[in-house]
Amino acid sequence: MKRFKIHYNDDIIGGQIPDSWEELTVKQWAALRPNVSDLELLSVLSGIDLGYLENTEADLSPAIEHVYQSIKDMPEDLNHLARKPLTILGHQIKFPKDINFARYGQKAMVKNAIQGAEDMREIVSDVIAIYAQPSIDGKFDSAKLEPIKKAIDNLPIIMAWPWAVFFLKRLNALRRTYLSDWKQYQAQQNKQK
Repeated sequence: MKRFKIHYNDDIIGGQIPDSWEELTVKQWAALRPNVSDLELLSVLSGIDLGYLENTEADLSPAIEHVYQSIKDMPEDLNHLARKPLTILGHQIKFPKDINFARYGQKAMVKNAIQGAEDMREIVSDVIAIYAQPSIDGKFDSAKLEPIKKAIDNLPIIMAWPWAVFFLKRLNALRRTYLSDWKQYQAQQNKQK
């Protein structure tokens, strides 16, 4: 993580932002959308309140520039990263080799999540949590998903995304995942400047 501190009169804005894709979390990656503003991106990646950033008189351009430098080196193809074991809330998760919904509740929840998502980045933590929850609690219980989703939101995207790809491909939902849209949009914006 790269720390930054910006001084303006008595105002000091400090934080840290991911310095590489290995540090980018599921939650942060979900915010990398084609229409995200510079301040929204800085807010999501640093955890600093957007309202505070919008109202500061400080020049935030050095921090914003670092954000773009850090994330421009996106891995060539996130869809083909190797699946590695995941540990969630202290539990090693054993994922299936193929998808077989033994529990109707899991199947229904994943289907609803997919149907309600514009972009599959929105539901990475949902889909993985739905599959991982029985490994953590012994049986499927949708009421216990929220802490698991929060834990997954904080995992590096390069660890979680390969599992999301596994599930989404088998559910024919990967076609709505626009991995490179944000990067392409930013490149177009930079050309226009």
